[in-house]
Amino acid sequence: MSFDSLEPQTPMRMPAANAYAAAALARSRAAAAASRVLLDVPYGPDPKHRLDAYLPPTHVASAPVLIFLHGGSWTHGYKEWMGFMAPALVELPAVFIAANYRLAPRHRFPAQLEDTLAILAWAAAEIARHGGDRSRIFIGGHSAGGHLAALATLRRELWPRHGLVEGAVRGCFPVSTTFDYRGAPEDAGSFLAKAEDAAAASPLAYVEGSRVPFLIAYGSADFEQAKRTSRAMVAALAKAGAAAREMEIPGADHFEMSLGLGDAAHPWTREVRAWLAEGKPA
Repeated sequence: MSFDSLEPQTPMRMPAANAYAAAALARSRAAAAASRVLLDVPYGPDPKHRLDAYLPPTHVASAPVLIFLHGGSWTHGYKEWMGFMAPALVELPAVFIAANYRLAPRHRFPAQLEDTLAILAWAAAEIARHGGDRSRIFIGGHSAGGHLAALATLRRELWPRHGLVEGAVRGCFPVSTTFDYRGAPEDAGSFLAKAEDAAAASPLAYVEGSRVPFLIAYGSADFEQAKRTSRAMVAALAKAGAAAREMEIPGADHFEMSLGLGDAAHPWTREVRAWLAEGKPA
C-alpha cells in the first residue's frame, strides 16, 4: 500500500502541523483499509503524479466526484493525509479522489497549478471507468490544497491546454485557504519562483466572469490571513455574480478544520454531501 512507502519529509515548523499530519495519516490508513480504493493511480509522468480513488461500497454507474487536495504550505504533505474524508462521502454514493502534486521549493509555481489541472483532466477522461460522472466533478482542498483548487477553477484560460471544457468543475470547496498573495509574497516565498508571480497565484485576482459556485469554509480560530481573504473572496465572487457560500466553524483552528471533514455530522460534510447529491448548491 502507498501508506507504507511514503517519501520522507522534514518536520514542519509548527508542532501543531506535525501532530495534525500524524493524525490525518493514521485516520486515512484506517479509511483505506476499510474502503474500495484504487491506490497510486498515475495521472501524469512525474513520480508525484499519483492519486487515490475511493469508490462507493458497491459499484454505481454514475456517481458525483470530489477531488480534494492536501495542505502543507506547498512544501509538505501527501494525498494520504486526506483519505480519512472518504467514508462519509462514498456512502452517498460518490467517488472521492485524494491527489498528490509536486512540492516546493524543488518545484515552484505554476507547477502545482498545472498538476491540479492535470488531475481535473484525468478525472474528466477516466472517472467514468470507475463509476464516476464526468459531468459532476467538484474540487476542493485544505489550506494550500484549497488555494490550488480555487486557482484551477478560476484560471479558465488555462483549461483548453488540458482538454477541459466549460462545465468541467461543478463546484469548488476551499477550506482554511488564503486567496490573495498580492502585496505579501513573503507568505508564499518557498512557493513562488519570483515575487511578480503573486498576482498570477492569487485566486482573488481571477473571480471576474466565474460562474462556478464556491463553498468557502474556515474556523473562527483559523489563521488570520485565511479568515480575512476568505471573507474577501466570498464578497468578490458575489459581486462578480457567482454563487458563494461562506461557512465559519466556531472554535475550530486551521488543523481542526481539516480533521473535522471526516465526520458525516460536520456542517461542512453535510453541506458538501447535499451539493454532490443535487449537483449544485443545496
